[in-house]
Amino acid sequence: MFTLHCTTTDGESVKLRYSPHSSELTNIDGSPVLTNTQLQKPRSWADATSISPNSPGLKQRNPQVLKIQLGLGCNYACSYCSQANHVSDMAISKTADALSFLADLDRWMEGIPTEIEFWGGEPLLYFRKLEILVPELDRRFPDAEFSMVTNGSLLTPEILAFIELYDIRITVSHDGPAQHLRGEDPFDDPFRGPLISALWRERKTNDRMIFSSVLTPINSDPVSLRAWFVEKLDDPDVVTSLEGIVAVHDDKTLKGSGTWTGQQYKELRENIAQSFETHEALKIPALLSKAEGFLQAIVLSAPSSASGQKCGMDRSDHLAVDLHSNVLTCQNTGANGHHGLGNALEMEEVFLNTSTHWSHRECCTHCPVLQLCGGSCMYLDGEEFAQSCENEYQFGLGLLDGILRRTFGLKLKSIEGDVRRPVRRKTISITLAQ
Repeated sequence: MFTLHCTTTDGESVKLRYSPHSSELTNIDGSPVLTNTQLQKPRSWADATSISPNSPGLKQRNPQVLKIQLGLGCNYACSYCSQANHVSDMAISKTADALSFLADLDRWMEGIPTEIEFWGGEPLLYFRKLEILVPELDRRFPDAEFSMVTNGSLLTPEILAFIELYDIRITVSHDGPAQHLRGEDPFDDPFRGPLISALWRERKTNDRMIFSSVLTPINSDPVSLRAWFVEKLDDPDVVTSLEGIVAVHDDKTLKGSGTWTGQQYKELRENIAQSFETHEALKIPALLSKAEGFLQAIVLSAPSSASGQKCGMDRSDHLAVDLHSNVLTCQNTGANGHHGLGNALEMEEVFLNTSTHWSHRECCTHCPVLQLCGGSCMYLDGEEFAQSCENEYQFGLGLLDGILRRTFGLKLKSIEGDVRRPVRRKTISITLAQ
């Protein structure tokens, strides 16, 4: 249980008690601040599977979410890329392998997926593979939702027509004013820029396209990010969201855009919190869904034991495969390294033994923003996890502050309780004897 020290708009001190494990948010006297007025009886909750290398998870032949990794090749070199150190582990595939994948699908797939996602690297580098996969998958699973994340730099009229024909939900991954952290801005290309704008105009209805950015030390204000896209597209209704806060997957990111100063964290927290005060957060799906999920957990008394990892890839019904039907920890990893879990043709021999559920991490079980974070990246460890966890923690504090401001008119000043942070690597100076 944590004590949240807050102040009202008049400067009066207010204390709340909060347990992320029972989702109880109460006044200091124990009375609830939110009540369930709709449900007649308490809801029952199933525990999430608590995976670890010593208690690996399983994967199903009938996944609800199927992530198809086309390859890890990309025409950009983002400064914080989560895939860069896995490229050498990628199982190389040819365009013809898309046909083999479809043939193998009949041998292992059972049931009908709800979502099918196409991933790179940059997936449009593999458009000829998509031309084989998408029509056939659409024929087999006409009710499945197709989606793809792209940097938008390889769009052509042919690709736009293909996206429209198969109703593929598009996320354009772009950092707005900090796009230089990724590479060249496709909006500046006289050919690609108008195509991105055209794609937005065609796909903006019915939630078929969004722009999504990563929060970094120089790009930590989601409101300014959204304003950049509004001006660029001359559309006040443009939908911008967040891929989240930058995670650290290698030393390059650890020494660069993945590490924040204390002042940068302070600015991040205030940017997030203020976005709720000004209502701008309600226009940003990633922030809105976090707030709604947090408040819903309180109203429904959702226990943390029911919470899996934020990415969902710890679940047995979320499956990432490459075109050789190799099962991967997630779409950002390669089959020829540590994260190759086996082959879907032999699903009974596939074990998710590369990752750790948050419940096995001391810092997560003693974290006041657990319900807002979801455990950071499940396969990271050591200093990379420690820095990623700190980034998520600071982001979560901003979210919690913003939710309190928006919902109760309270500003979060401090948190009292047994908060534990990851153990960081210590550097010991050694002087050699002369």
